[in-house]
Amino acid sequence: MKALLIQSSEYLYFGEVAAISAALSWSIAVIIFKSASRELSPQLITALKNTIAFICFMICFVMFDIPFWYSGFEKIDYIKIIISGCLGMGIGDVLFIYALSKIGANRVAIINCFEPVVIYFFSFIMLGTMLTLQQLSGFIVVIISILIIAYEKDDFEISSDVKLHGMLTQILAVLFSSFGIVLIKPVLEKTNNLVDIQIWVTVFRLFPGLVIAWIIFGFQKQKNILLRPLKKSKIIWKILISSGLGTFIALSFWILGYANIEKPPIASILGQTSMVFIVILSYFLLKEHISKSRLVSILFALGGVVLIILK
Repeated sequence: MKALLIQSSEYLYFGEVAAISAALSWSIAVIIFKSASRELSPQLITALKNTIAFICFMICFVMFDIPFWYSGFEKIDYIKIIISGCLGMGIGDVLFIYALSKIGANRVAIINCFEPVVIYFFSFIMLGTMLTLQQLSGFIVVIISILIIAYEKDDFEISSDVKLHGMLTQILAVLFSSFGIVLIKPVLEKTNNLVDIQIWVTVFRLFPGLVIAWIIFGFQKQKNILLRPLKKSKIIWKILISSGLGTFIALSFWILGYANIEKPPIASILGQTSMVFIVILSYFLLKEHISKSRLVSILFALGGVVLIILK
């Protein structure tokens, strides 16, 4: 894996291409998750995608000779990674898939632009990171984009109660995910930008998310009925492809992109292009309606993210 990092630096814009590839892979996965959620419960989708991705990473560890255990952290660091995985990859992902099944891919994608805002907010509280006037302006702009979605007249497409419930669920998912990301930021700073250690942290964080997802599914009633759609080969392929693209390939590309882009804010902005991909793909593949107000909301969201991330 270290060799991969060294070789990649020889290619112009390798990091940027990797970051955009991560956004595109995740976008395609979201579309497939949405399609699968018509027959599978969000709890089962989350448990399956985390399990499949974990197995893929284990194979990757063997292929690239990455150690299964890294002993260079303090005890509190491992605890932080576990908590982060439970909140972000476990509870947060279940809430995300649930919101996706209720309000559609393009609304979820727009609301997800709220994540940089929440990350900066938690960074201010937990790490003492100060926000500039420009970042506060971006915060307000992103909030406006969410309000545009909230007050969009789309009763013909979705009931107001379902929409409100789905939006609040996605916001809650962003809160869990963002808190988990900020929690392990001090841990990631100890990796010395070594890709193999960053991947190890990613996988170690994924494992408790896997466990939590299966525990949540275990509390569901009539599990036999919930598992029944897995008898269809089409559903199996949807889960395999979306899990590989969304949780394994997208995460790997994101790590390579972040490691090979000189300015981290550029990597973050390229990551947010997933919203554009999701909106376009959801329109053509899921036939989701895109109104003028939603397009305005997209522009506000992207503009707000740029203000927040760029220094």
